[in-house]
Amino acid sequence: MEEFSENSKGLGDRLWRTFSSMKLGLALLGIIALVAGIGTLIPQAEQDPAKAQAVGLLWQRLGFTHLYNTVWFRFLLGLLCINLIVCSIQRLSGIYQRTFYLTPPSNPARVPQKNRMVVQGDLARLRESVQEVCKQKRYRFVTSDQSAAWSFIAFKHRLGNWGSFITHLSFVVLVLGALLGSVLGFKGYLMEGAGSTFPIQAIQLSRGTVSETFSVRINSAEDRMLPNGERDNWYTDLSILENGQEVARNTLSVNHPYVYKGITFYQANYANGARFTADSNGQKTPVVLQDQGQSYFQAPGTELYLVMTLDRSSSAQSPGVIYQVYQGNNPDPVQSGKLTSGQTIDVQGKYKLTFDGLVGFAGLQVKKDPGVAVIWLGCALLLGGLLLAFYWQPLVISGFLQTEDGLKGMLTVGASAGKVTISAREALEQLVSSITDRLR
Repeated sequence: MEEFSENSKGLGDRLWRTFSSMKLGLALLGIIALVAGIGTLIPQAEQDPAKAQAVGLLWQRLGFTHLYNTVWFRFLLGLLCINLIVCSIQRLSGIYQRTFYLTPPSNPARVPQKNRMVVQGDLARLRESVQEVCKQKRYRFVTSDQSAAWSFIAFKHRLGNWGSFITHLSFVVLVLGALLGSVLGFKGYLMEGAGSTFPIQAIQLSRGTVSETFSVRINSAEDRMLPNGERDNWYTDLSILENGQEVARNTLSVNHPYVYKGITFYQANYANGARFTADSNGQKTPVVLQDQGQSYFQAPGTELYLVMTLDRSSSAQSPGVIYQVYQGNNPDPVQSGKLTSGQTIDVQGKYKLTFDGLVGFAGLQVKKDPGVAVIWLGCALLLGGLLLAFYWQPLVISGFLQTEDGLKGMLTVGASAGKVTISAREALEQLVSSITDRLR
């Protein structure tokens, strides 16, 4: 049992050392950057399914056509997260000490070595000058009295110590937000005509799965024009149905999406179409078809397929369509012609079709991303961390005053400002210059 415990502890220590390695972090960043670079060159199935299908079979099997949803890419991001978390935890104690537990030096050797100066003068006046100058320059000031010496530490911008830590933490939050959206969210598309009602689970998904069960009804879809002939916007009047009852309704347009229970509907495009009524043995069925044969109607129990195109030669007061009926796999239509609003035709003796009028089709992008709030938090942390790291540099000045003969003293004073040596040197020179001026 004891041997098992020691082995477990040894394994844990090795894993900790491995994930606290900066080399591992840099290697993971390089691999992720390389893979993501390849992903920008290879068409992604979400953006361009046709081009993604044309990519070599090997690349498809490796997942490069849907790179950001693959398990192995998420695994790489997970390893990077662990590395950043372990590195941050390892540095946390030191950052905390440098922020909240700064203490005056106990001997001259504890004064910073890189930026150090010595001032000699009257013991009492030296001590008084140091305190007055630090107060004037708005340093927070802590002193320590010893039997034969006096020391101090003065500091500014202590929170700047957290800049690097917060920046690293922001990357973890950003990756977690991206993973959360990828695993629990979805993205899809729909193109439906006005008057259509369909379950949200019926949309064409490019990633994720839909767990919600409500339905969507397209009340109207419009391509509005301004009086001067310019396009105003595409508008979609949309209703949300729960158990057959309307629970929400909203009009969305380009750049004005609608959000319901965390699911966002974006107006992506618009298409023209027409509305018909199919009458088969007294049973009437509403039919909505998109222009240019982008959708079709198959009569129940038949191999008859109806497509239509808007008749551009017809007037707005008397709109018309051009229809074609195909049977089975036959490439030639078995029936075709024109219809005007209100006109009825017989389709191969199987059913009657009445043209009811024109209708708009709404092209909507539907997206759920529960990681958005987390990503915004990560962005805020990243901005805050960078501001602290570059514009709020911590500055610490400490000194040790030794008594030479009871009246004279020698002040050893030094400064540190993280990795910014120049700032520390300038601050030290300004402080010593001010102290020297007061001693004259």
